[in-house]
Amino acid sequence: MKTLKCKNCAHYTAYYKKWICNFERLSNGFCEKHQKLQTQHETCDDFKSSEQKEEGKKRKLLSSLEQAVDSINVIAQILKDDYLNDL
Repeated sequence: MKTLKCKNCAHYTAYYKKWICNFERLSNGFCEKHQKLQTQHETCDDFKSSEQKEEGKKRKLLSSLEQAVDSINVIAQILKDDYLNDL
């Protein structure tokens, strides 16, 4: 189980340092809820699980994929109808 540290909170955005070929995660970041700099090991009462945020992203992604599949099926049916009419 994840602890209630800022690094696991949905409101926390980590800062990174850019190197030549990669990025290094720093020990501090920004808390969107409190609008201030936080270290990743701090805790607060407004903790929101980042897993909830990820679940929301998954639901949006699945919805978008279903809409894309529906659009592709409509296009496929139109092309099939046009092909059959040309015969």
